[in-house]
Amino acid sequence: MDYLENYRNIMKALPARFSEAEVDAERNASTVIKCANGEIIETRSSDTTELFIRVSDEKTGYAYTQDLEEEPIEVLLKGLNNSNFVQRQQKDKLNESTVKRAEMVDDRSGRPDLESMKLAAEKLEKTVRESDGNISSVAIEICSDTHWRNVINSNGLDVESSMNLYSVRATVMAEKDGDQYDATFFQSVSDIGGLNVDRFRERIAASLRNQYGATELRSGVYPVLLDSTVVTNIMMTAWQMFSGMKYNNGSSALSGKLGETIGSSALSITDSPSHELTGYHYEFDCEGTPSEKQRLVENGKLVGLMHNISSATGLDTSSTGNAGRYALLSGSIPTDIIITPKIFYVEPGENSLEVMEKEIDDGVYITHSYDVFHSINIGSGSFSIPCRGTVIKNGKPGHNVTGLTINGRLTDLFARVKAAGNDLYIEEFLRKSYCVGAPSILVERLQINGK
Repeated sequence: MDYLENYRNIMKALPARFSEAEVDAERNASTVIKCANGEIIETRSSDTTELFIRVSDEKTGYAYTQDLEEEPIEVLLKGLNNSNFVQRQQKDKLNESTVKRAEMVDDRSGRPDLESMKLAAEKLEKTVRESDGNISSVAIEICSDTHWRNVINSNGLDVESSMNLYSVRATVMAEKDGDQYDATFFQSVSDIGGLNVDRFRERIAASLRNQYGATELRSGVYPVLLDSTVVTNIMMTAWQMFSGMKYNNGSSALSGKLGETIGSSALSITDSPSHELTGYHYEFDCEGTPSEKQRLVENGKLVGLMHNISSATGLDTSSTGNAGRYALLSGSIPTDIIITPKIFYVEPGENSLEVMEKEIDDGVYITHSYDVFHSINIGSGSFSIPCRGTVIKNGKPGHNVTGLTINGRLTDLFARVKAAGNDLYIEEFLRKSYCVGAPSILVERLQINGK
């Protein structure tokens, strides 16, 4: 990133009107192929670099640009001028001097070409088609991503990292008895050769099987088994309750409960910079703080929070390397620094789905959930989530049910977890800025509203 040399030079001797400054440079180069019927039907590539600027005098202002030819001093001045519109009166605290200059590779040598990606897509499509005779169409999308990040500031911080991965998604359509059904599954890997195609086949087959011939269910309180994709969908929003920023300002349902029991002994939650089930890994956050694995919930007890520098200061602790910008689906440019996870997941247990189905005896296996972003209130913890599932009778799957809504509070849900499965699933956030995962979990009871 040669253009950063100009910023480095300014950081070494800031003009008098600047007290501190920071540049977070994020570059992402992607190649995407989409295949159907053994043919590539779409190919696209992109290479985008974003510069996020923080600059302080008495207050801190923010600036953003993708123009790498723009004079650095002009970009810094924009940030300083923008400080006039910032409501907070104090200036941001920046990290102290750290240098970690990696050997950065600015080309994609060694990465598979389009033909190799196509072969992987063809193999996956063939495997997925074999999973269910009712499948009418299969679409495979493989994205080869290289992410670079460089954070520098006027205190002498200068850190670099890079990350290569493949994101693979299979989407199918099926027709049975005049009705149409869809299913999807996702994996990310650091090496395309490590793709688990059998896992795709199993999950796609189960997803379709759990939709066919669905009927209605009478409202009531049931023992419930939540599928790993359903729990992941819930935690894709619920992670915000563990934000130190929300905890400090009282907008989390967990505010004031640090050190207290918030769930059952079967519930543990972790945020980690890496995991063997995904190609994502994070060396540091957008403030340059190193990323470390930390337990947030230990056997039901709230033992940690995710912090950036600002929220950590409020609790007289240290940043956990969770400073981020792209937390939610927003169309605006997120220049302000907030808190985001890295790889946030519910810890798996040792139970298979079959074992948990037997343990539930008579209940409901919730297999699909929808619209979770609008169905959970982080402040109160209340949720009302549209879903569908399969009735469990005498420990075995019965008929499918649809038109359901699960209701309650997340703290009650956490407290009623009886067991966690061994089927941890990790999904990337749509903006690719973090990942969330979970296994299937067995819940003692849950309110389900039917039609």
